[in-house]
Amino acid sequence: MHTERITVSQAEATAMWQKYQSHRNNLGPLDEEIRKIYQMISKGRMIVRALESIRTAGLGPDKLPLLAIARADQPNCFLRTTMDGGGVMEAARDPFRVVRGATRRFEFARGTWPGVKHGSHSAIVPHIPPDIRPARGIENYHILFEALWTKAPPIDPMLLRRIGKGDMWLVCGAWDLTDVERAVMADRINAERRS
Repeated sequence: MHTERITVSQAEATAMWQKYQSHRNNLGPLDEEIRKIYQMISKGRMIVRALESIRTAGLGPDKLPLLAIARADQPNCFLRTTMDGGGVMEAARDPFRVVRGATRRFEFARGTWPGVKHGSHSAIVPHIPPDIRPARGIENYHILFEALWTKAPPIDPMLLRRIGKGDMWLVCGAWDLTDVERAVMADRINAERRS
């Protein structure tokens, strides 16, 4: 999966982090967010712009977004697209349902996806393997994945944690779903259809 990565060398990030660290007493919220990002990059962590990645990935042959994002504790990502090329990705069909934790709704401006197929769609959010799954606070994480807007398990996800309030995300893990994981997810999907 192609993502929009923040490309700063570890050496440059370390130098910038030290600069921000030396003035830590008079940093505002924006400065603090920048300092934190430089610190993570200096430690070799990958930072991506998830929402920009979704925008730039564009549409697939089905005229729906190639990438999707959802809270890690949600089974589905629901997409509502508009005729003007915009849309909303959210974790629940009911937009008025309030749930605590990380962002559940991402809005994309008109013109984001020219020619997008208008309507409501859903994709299954990938299963997180135990070695990548956070021990606690899973509702504070998101999954960026190659969306299959059908009832089929996706393949190539990333576990993310948002940094601040913008479009900066720490990559906490990336994996490919195994054939076994995909088969079990497919069986669950088929069982839900029959009931």
